[in-house]
Amino acid sequence: MLSKTIRIASGAGLLGLSMTACTAAEPAVTTSPAAQTSPAASTRAAAADGIPAGALLQPADVGGVQAEPLDQGEYAHVRPLRPCGDDRYPSDGSRTDAVAVQYAVPGAEQGSTPSVVIEFVGRHEPGGAAAQFRDIGAALDRCPGGLGEGQRKWEIVESDDDSMLIRIGQRFAYADEKPATVNHYAALSRVNDAVVVVADLGWENSDGSEKLVRDLIAKAEQRAATVS
Repeated sequence: MLSKTIRIASGAGLLGLSMTACTAAEPAVTTSPAAQTSPAASTRAAAADGIPAGALLQPADVGGVQAEPLDQGEYAHVRPLRPCGDDRYPSDGSRTDAVAVQYAVPGAEQGSTPSVVIEFVGRHEPGGAAAQFRDIGAALDRCPGGLGEGQRKWEIVESDDDSMLIRIGQRFAYADEKPATVNHYAALSRVNDAVVVVADLGWENSDGSEKLVRDLIAKAEQRAATVS
């Protein structure tokens, strides 16, 4: 459960993290060998059984919509959270499987704008998920960033020993409108030997929903508990 600890950090950039994504209908997913940092890591991924589709959010959790695959590197800043851009984490080498998908979650009212929700689940060797959680927390502290052009501002709204709620701000101009700050939300959790991220990236120039992310991360934690 998230506590009331509040800190501020910020960062920018993307990491082209190569992963194979799945739809809810597929039985299992593993990372592609290209996603790994070493031949040993590639061997582990190739030999792994994969992350079952049941470990991801299900249609009943997200308003009846199906998971859709993501292209390699798409929304890489939340796969998992990488406020320092393409800097790799020491714990990345302990990841044996990963999957990232997106959902177009319908709005609360009929006809309202949907939200683009990203889910990432990474399975690690024993102890690796805890190390990854610490690495991400340190990166949020280390990379200040801001709201300048091409930057993102990362604010830790709440955190405890194994979960964080993050606000990600960015200046955005849509069509001929003046630039405005758009806030997205992401939740990071460690569940046994897995790291789970759920992020609401809004829709075009609309904010994400903190409430939706809080709701979905609780469901995602329960689903990811089946990863062994």
